[in-house]
Amino acid sequence: MRKLDIDFRDLILDNIREGIIILDSDFNFVLVNQEAENIIGISSNRLINRNDLNFLDEKIVDLVKKTKEDCETRYINEIVFSNIFDKKNIISVYVRPILAYESTNPELEYILIQFTNLEGMYILNKKTKYDEEERIMSQLFYGLAHEIKNPLAGIKGAAQLIKKEKDLTATAQECSEIIEKEAVRLSELVNIFRHLQPHSEETYSKVDINKLLNEVIEICSKEYGTKKVSLSMSLEYEDADILCDKELLRIVILNLLKNAYDSIDVNGKISINTNRISDFKLDKKNFFLISIDDSGQGIEEDKLDKIFQPFYTTKENGQGIGLFLSQKIINKFGGFIEASSQKNGATFKVYLPIN
Repeated sequence: MRKLDIDFRDLILDNIREGIIILDSDFNFVLVNQEAENIIGISSNRLINRNDLNFLDEKIVDLVKKTKEDCETRYINEIVFSNIFDKKNIISVYVRPILAYESTNPELEYILIQFTNLEGMYILNKKTKYDEEERIMSQLFYGLAHEIKNPLAGIKGAAQLIKKEKDLTATAQECSEIIEKEAVRLSELVNIFRHLQPHSEETYSKVDINKLLNEVIEICSKEYGTKKVSLSMSLEYEDADILCDKELLRIVILNLLKNAYDSIDVNGKISINTNRISDFKLDKKNFFLISIDDSGQGIEEDKLDKIFQPFYTTKENGQGIGLFLSQKIINKFGGFIEASSQKNGATFKVYLPIN
């Protein structure tokens, strides 16, 4: 067999999904592989030429310095690392001393820093959790909606018949009107849950996300015309077509954008960003991200885990259905929604698989 003229060491280092950095004992950068460049956001040439340890996160720098002091291996799991472009990654860091044993007392020769990007694993765990919840909750609510709809129609019909009776007392008239009104309200609520019925992917079509966003923005700008809201967009045009049910996705985007407007009293900002996530894949698919940020009231920390639960609401006249339904719809498409809150505002991120 012909021996291949390939440097397998460099080939492996530049293609593994682990970031590798090697420092000498004076903290000079000796080696930086491709994945480490991606995580840090700085080229290997710049790191090696500048030799500035402060390019790394202060937690990592602290680990490196301690490892030099006592030659002990150290590890941190799940830290949020911001690269030079302020892109945040969830990573684990492994720092190991490499010793020279040529003398009687081993001396520190190099320090190995190994990064593992946990973002893909983080999203996979979330997606698995939501998939299981979606299956159980969809079956429950769709089944309940189906069972409730017919009795509600009977109640509404009976109330309408009572109203037609002659010589009906004022109290009976009022009660029949209340019954009819509440039956209609409950019927509308039940109709919302029809969106949880099983869907076949054969009924899906390719949807231009950017075009759909523009349509929804136009609706909201008219509905909330009295508010002084500055709206900005940064859209990704590569692979912006998603296989899904367009009307269901419209419901989700409309609900999230309305929530953003509702959270702003009078003046504020909303920014919408879309981008293709190529750092990792799930089920051999990349993800498309829609991010909606607002400068509104935000969400209290202890409520973030509850906002996607059915009938939980922070609004005075809310039903607590919108975010629950939105999450379940996106789950059906193979994605999920996550929320975060800052001092001034909230962020909702919709992850959709690119089919």
